[in-house]
Amino acid sequence: MTMPLYLLPLFPLIGFMLLICFGRFFRGAAGGILGSVMVGLSFIVALVNVLNLPAPIHEVLWTWLPNMAKNAAGGTVNLPVGFYLDRLSALMALIITGVGTLIHVYSISYMHGDARFGRFFAFLNFFVAMMLILVMADSYPLMFVGWEGVGTASYLLIGFWFAGHRDGSNPEGVSNSNAARKAFIMNRVGDLGFMLGMFLIYKAYGTLVIPDLAAMGGALAQAQRSIIELICLFLLVGAVGKSGQLPLTTWLPDAMAGPTPVSALIHAATMVTAGVYLIARTHFLYDLAPVASQWVAWVGGLTALYGAISALNQYDIKKILAYSTVSQLGYMFMAVGLHAYTAGVFHLLTHAFFKALLFLAAGAVIHALHDEQDVRKMGGLRKSMPFTHIVSGVGVLAISGIPIWAGFFSKDSILTAAYEQNSALYLIGLAVALLTAFYMGRWYFLVWRGQYRGHAKAHEGGAVLNLPLGVLAALATLGGFLNIPSFLGGHHALDSWLGNVLPVLAGELSVGTEWGLTFVAVLAGVLGLGLAYVMYTRNQLTDAPAALRDVSSNSLYLDALYSNAVSIPAAGIAGVLDSMDRGVDSTIESVGETVGSLGRLATFWQSGFVRSYAVSMLLGTTLILGYWALKLMGGLA
Repeated sequence: MTMPLYLLPLFPLIGFMLLICFGRFFRGAAGGILGSVMVGLSFIVALVNVLNLPAPIHEVLWTWLPNMAKNAAGGTVNLPVGFYLDRLSALMALIITGVGTLIHVYSISYMHGDARFGRFFAFLNFFVAMMLILVMADSYPLMFVGWEGVGTASYLLIGFWFAGHRDGSNPEGVSNSNAARKAFIMNRVGDLGFMLGMFLIYKAYGTLVIPDLAAMGGALAQAQRSIIELICLFLLVGAVGKSGQLPLTTWLPDAMAGPTPVSALIHAATMVTAGVYLIARTHFLYDLAPVASQWVAWVGGLTALYGAISALNQYDIKKILAYSTVSQLGYMFMAVGLHAYTAGVFHLLTHAFFKALLFLAAGAVIHALHDEQDVRKMGGLRKSMPFTHIVSGVGVLAISGIPIWAGFFSKDSILTAAYEQNSALYLIGLAVALLTAFYMGRWYFLVWRGQYRGHAKAHEGGAVLNLPLGVLAALATLGGFLNIPSFLGGHHALDSWLGNVLPVLAGELSVGTEWGLTFVAVLAGVLGLGLAYVMYTRNQLTDAPAALRDVSSNSLYLDALYSNAVSIPAAGIAGVLDSMDRGVDSTIESVGETVGSLGRLATFWQSGFVRSYAVSMLLGTTLILGYWALKLMGGLA
């Protein structure tokens, strides 16, 4: 028996309303417990529905826009508000609510003592609710409502410490606010693409209801090929904005300005995966748009390489992971662009496990070192934080693609798909695998091995902080077994489960070739970790040559390019317009003062004395008679 779908976003929305409107009744840990329970209830609803999902569930709540237009048959088209749960949206709901619950629980300890503790959990609940609306929406307009809601929530959470850390004393509050604005503005660029894609879908097919579009099957191809390609390209722009892909990627690393649980929620389980979900959800159009699909794949491949290079020489413990997220999302885009949708979704799942684990482990380190984030001031923490050290090692092994951890299985499936279809993308993916293992090895050795280089005394965070880390470490270790490939003795279980929703890419490689590809991928991971070991255990602060270090630490100067090409010219134009506006205001004020002066001059004739008015009339009459007399004399002459 299934449970109503509206309960999924309803529970966190109730938590949001209670904490915002009646926050004074939920002081101390009560606010965190309430927020965690509400998301946990949503997870239970999602789990019950997944276990009882023989067929998709389409739950229409009400008609949003009745009689929106007439269709080709002469009937009316209605736009409903409804939720649609199939195996793809069900998997997303489980990720969002499951990992989201763990992040909420972790936040109870991490945010303890914050001046706006309850409001933080209100924003987290709102974030989860909007993300659930996004993935379960039965139409693109309702998906867009969740899309914008997630954008609003991210703005509130990234800039949560707008006055500085915790007590408002940290001057970094300004940069936190700027990071929030940057995320909000850059996402609006992507949103324009999403809206244009929606408009074209309606123009081409007369409906925006996703199940109805998917049910059209071969009839979808009746629209002009150029229209389908354009729709998919516009949707790609939306996906690029939300998932931080090139060229709209620079907001995502800055998003780590928010509290660490926010980084885990945005970078691992929710917002940034929305772009991948949008493309997978719209696979029925991308299957008809080979050009747009190639754009998706190449955007993903180049972004994966960009993120990996940028992560090589960062020093902020969270920023290394942020650029890693950019890179791993590039893998997912590459997969869905190659029509290996289940491989992309599989990596989305495993990434949620190991990246949430890594961010929360980084948060435990920051918490233990009193907000220190520079890895050059760490080292040797395995002695004082043994549990966090172990789970961090699990996360590093998972993201580096080392067997048997989850990232090994999901990344290998993407590289295999790339090998079959595009050799250049395969080589990029393999290079990214090597770089990923290297910079994550660097992260591990600088934080956990060697001698401690800081000043604060480190300590474990306690049971509430460690419980989510332990669960995520288990998932990062075992999650890959959900989709063991056949050449390793598995049955592609997740591929089969998603097969009635997403097309499964049929592999034609021999068993020997698959073993060879796997060996090469694992070798890349081992080499990357080995190189990091050689460079960062003997001399803890060894770094790349200066030229490469500067390029990497400045993120290939993409931010500087945008600043010089967009921000500075825009500021200059704004300054000129402001000067013109002030000039216009000054001119208008001068005209007003002149008219006022004339008016004040005219008041001299309004004295209130009858004799003055009589003299004025006499003078006026004399002047008029004199004028006509002179004119008459001139005429006679």
